[in-house]
Amino acid sequence: MNVKATMADVARMAKVSPATASRVIHNNGYVSEENRKRVLDAVEAIGYRPNLQARSLRMQRSYSVGLVLSSARENPFFTHISHAIRTSAMNRGYSMLTVNHGYSSDAEATGVSQFLEHGVDAVVLCHGLDPKNFEPIQAAALPIIEIERHIIEGASVIEIDPRTGMVEAVAALHRQGHSKIAFVGGKIPDELAMSKPVAAETLRADAFRDAITASGLALEDCPVVLGDYNPSHTGGGPPGYVIGKELLKSEGPTAILTGSDILAAGVLQAIYERGLRVPDDISVIGYDDSIARLLAPPLTSIAQPYHAIGEEVMRLIERSTSPSDEEASASVATTLIERSSVGPATPS
Repeated sequence: MNVKATMADVARMAKVSPATASRVIHNNGYVSEENRKRVLDAVEAIGYRPNLQARSLRMQRSYSVGLVLSSARENPFFTHISHAIRTSAMNRGYSMLTVNHGYSSDAEATGVSQFLEHGVDAVVLCHGLDPKNFEPIQAAALPIIEIERHIIEGASVIEIDPRTGMVEAVAALHRQGHSKIAFVGGKIPDELAMSKPVAAETLRADAFRDAITASGLALEDCPVVLGDYNPSHTGGGPPGYVIGKELLKSEGPTAILTGSDILAAGVLQAIYERGLRVPDDISVIGYDDSIARLLAPPLTSIAQPYHAIGEEVMRLIERSTSPSDEEASASVATTLIERSSVGPATPS
């Protein structure tokens, strides 16, 4: 019968103290690179696996994280976010529970109850719906980390700054001779309109306007049009499709920049239906780089740094001592990923 390897076995093989082996395995505290490598080599050689249940009992923590998503079924952005956080959590020895509320307050409340039943160490929101649902989390003095939207008083926040990517996107279009650039963004869902800080949709639209002005283009030639992300609110059609059809009537823009890849996909369908080609007749840029490379043509997109977001989430969780830790916040920047959907402006 195989005997399960212990941390003492790891320390013995690596020729370090058990305390040093523990710091490496739990990623907690300074260890020299030489000793770290020896411990990791020993872990691999003898197949050591930490006893998470024993660690949880010893530390009086569950080493689990609750993640709230708003529309994972409709928007692949949330799939990428979930994967990034789960990977970062797993690398630190955490597990993750997920609830997708789909804009249902009852579903969100049920998920929060399950988080408490499982004794999670922290809750991450992307995006939370009803602040009242999280009062039990706050009463339990558990850290709350919000991504991009801020609806919980005293929660830590990871801001996603759209400005850098938006400036790069507008500049890329301007270099190709585009001066009539439309922005197709998402309107704030009614269910999220209660958010006190400026909503993500508004930040993206404002970043577009600022980038247009910085490029010396005329705002009156670069309209901002907002639509619904939720297919159930758009007659079952893809978000962005109806707006795309309207923009392409008469002399429309020579380029369309969108507030999400999902919106861009709908715009592409409208362009195809009109008999136009991208980028020969019109250029298109997405946002969030969730499905951009899978579209036809592969879409230039303003990328959100999923890996960095996941790492920041776990960093904030590990340093947070209460939901009111004001220093526990972070900001990550966007960047443009160029592919095949941008070309020279066609003469009007």
